[in-house]
Amino acid sequence: MAQVLKEEVRNRILEAAEKVFYKKDYRGAKLTEIAKEADIPVALIYTYFKNKEVLFDAVVSSVYINFESAFNEEESLEKGSASERFDEVGENYIHELLKERKKLIILMDKSSGTKHTEAKQKLISQMQVHIEVSLKRQSKEEYDPMLAHILASNFTEGLLEIARHYQSEKWAKDMLKLIARCYYKGVESL
Repeated sequence: MAQVLKEEVRNRILEAAEKVFYKKDYRGAKLTEIAKEADIPVALIYTYFKNKEVLFDAVVSSVYINFESAFNEEESLEKGSASERFDEVGENYIHELLKERKKLIILMDKSSGTKHTEAKQKLISQMQVHIEVSLKRQSKEEYDPMLAHILASNFTEGLLEIARHYQSEKWAKDMLKLIARCYYKGVESL
């Protein structure tokens, strides 16, 4: 029974931390606010987490972005256009990510002062490499790498805007489909 209580307290701390980090960001959040939100004494947080940074890591760990495996899976598909490969692999991965959208926003927008400060840039860099691979695979022309960087930045920011303004799972799926269509086929495809 004590183990169940310990797990319940730990989960309350994590849920409270997510709310406070989402509202304030890492630097602005105070352990006293997290304890108040969890309805526990602040000292109890230290029973479960060494400090605020370890607590932050625990909050974002389930969504820490590494698209590399999804990109590799998508690139390993032999047939289909880039948009068809995205439909088969990438879209599902992003939908899973959006299920934890608040944690994604905390990681991307609210991690300044932690080891995750560069998470958004890392994601953009991973996506840039993926786009460069796709361009080489499908185009006979050679493009300035800045094009891939701009496309990666725009797609990443579009994904984050969906997370920031999330209305429902259906809305998010519809918006992602529209962004992907614009991304792969241009605005005139709408």
